[in-house]
Order: sequence, then C-alpha cells, then structure tokens
Amino acid sequence: MNQEKLREAYEKVLKKCPDILTPMKANRWSPVGKNTIYTALKNGEIESYTYKGGYIFTKDMLIDYLVRTTNDKGKRYTIRGDKKC
Repeated sequence: MNQEKLREAYEKVLKKCPDILTPMKANRWSPVGKNTIYTALKNGEIESYTYKGGYIFTKDMLIDYLVRTTNDKGKRYTIRGDKKC
C-alpha cells in the first residue's frame, strides 16, 4: 500500500478524533498502544509540544507517525478450522 492510500485510510479511521491529542487520547483512537506512543514522543518520532508538563500533538502528527512506521505487507488471510467440529 503506498503512503498516500495509507494516509487516506488513517484519516478515515481517525475522522472523529479530536484535532489536539494527549498520549492517552491517542491511545484510545489509534491502533498503537500507550507505551509505543510515549516511546515515540520521547524519541522525537512524533513531533509534539509540552503543555503544563504533558505532551500534546495534533492528529496530523499522529497520522504522519503511523504512515512512517506502518509496515503493512498487503493482504491478510484468515485460516479457519474445519466447520464439522
């Protein structure tokens, strides 16, 4: 999947997400976990600002991070067991 389509997909998923996020709000809305978000913030992978001792960042900054770090290889297949069981 190219980056433009991936960005459109994340924008669609995060359509109702607030424009300004904290790590906990991002955890609620995004497919990555809280620890991953905090690590990315501390390493500077997600551009952020500090406000009253906490991190804040925009939805676009989160989408940029997700597009850069996604390693989706394409189609996924589900293997189902025998239905006779």
